[in-house]
Amino acid sequence: MLPSILAKQLQKGIGDYIETTFPMTNEPFKGSVQKMLANKGSVYHEPYIAVRLPFRVAAEMPTCFEAIHPAYLPYVHQQKAFERLIGDDGRSTLVATGTGSGKTECFLYPILEYCYQHRGERGIKALIIYPMNALATDQAKRIAEMIYGSDELRGNVTVGMYVGGQEHTPARTMSEHGVITDHETMLNNAPDILMTNYKMLDYLLVRPKDALLWQDNDSETLKYIAVDELHTFDGAQGTDLACLLRRLKRRLGIYDGYLCCIGTSATMGSKENNNNILNYAEEIFGEPFDKDAIITENRLSAQEFFAGADVTEFAMPTAEQAVELEKLSAEDEPSAYLQSAVKDWLPDFSFDVLEDEGRIQLGYELMHHSFMQSVINLTGGTYYKVSKIAEDLAIHYPDLKTLPDATVVINSLFALISHSRTG
Repeated sequence: MLPSILAKQLQKGIGDYIETTFPMTNEPFKGSVQKMLANKGSVYHEPYIAVRLPFRVAAEMPTCFEAIHPAYLPYVHQQKAFERLIGDDGRSTLVATGTGSGKTECFLYPILEYCYQHRGERGIKALIIYPMNALATDQAKRIAEMIYGSDELRGNVTVGMYVGGQEHTPARTMSEHGVITDHETMLNNAPDILMTNYKMLDYLLVRPKDALLWQDNDSETLKYIAVDELHTFDGAQGTDLACLLRRLKRRLGIYDGYLCCIGTSATMGSKENNNNILNYAEEIFGEPFDKDAIITENRLSAQEFFAGADVTEFAMPTAEQAVELEKLSAEDEPSAYLQSAVKDWLPDFSFDVLEDEGRIQLGYELMHHSFMQSVINLTGGTYYKVSKIAEDLAIHYPDLKTLPDATVVINSLFALISHSRTG
């Protein structure tokens, strides 16, 4: 997906819809809709764009795990989460980091390690609540693969998904790509980790048959409760979840302060709202969160990101090339658009930008481009309008003023950034 191009296509789609829905055929009004759509800000605002730099990586591998063997160094925010959540004295934590930051691993590694350390003990040790079944199903596959890939976890830690609905062939055992989904199997032998949603959790607390799921739990068996996408539980839904968690604690005899509660969200709020976020979490979970409970992302600065990347590329699309880019974006030809944009910005690029090797090389060469570095240094990872970027950089790049629409050119650069990859 190329976000900058998708935004333009979305605007065009909205415009076409309005013109079709409200056809102006009377002579005095003919063309009025087109004029309104052409007037900036009348129907939709120009999109805001941000280029987020990579997360800061920890200096060394974590030493707190026996059963988990990460393939890569964790991010700094993941390391902080591990330190807070690991062990019998884990502290309640909120992980408020961006999309693709490994929020799941932040809480899943410590939970899997805890279950391994308490292997052989019956009962549900961790409860993971998802807002949507599709999200739970996607995460179940990842968790199953993680367990299967560890000699320590495989055969020692079980995960069950109890989200309602009947599968044609529910799984009765863990596999490489799936968790236990057969209800009877879980009722007879509860999994170490239970994945569910808040509506199904309600059933698990009121239906007599489902009460068997908790039969092996005493007041200290359940240690972790994690709620994914915590921000979705607001209003009445948040109240329902808060009541459910309190009922669960009373049912199992869990005393206040024992549980380690976890909430994750990419859109939890800003640092200025920390106190409100902590209060919200305490109301949902009914457990205390200390003032350092919120873990936010830690990204490289522009100076760190470009360290050692000397400027060697200076080319920019000409007015004629900009017209061609606009045409290709309107025709919804992403492959042709990318190939044209690469030729315009990096004339000597010799790789196939549609292949994996080409996408990696594209990322490398973009780091050495003068305009790319200027854009990142200007925006600093914050949200900007493309027209504002063009206005601010026109002082150093006067060629922008000669283009019929400088935003077309800058959007093509953002498309290349979106398409590029690291190794």
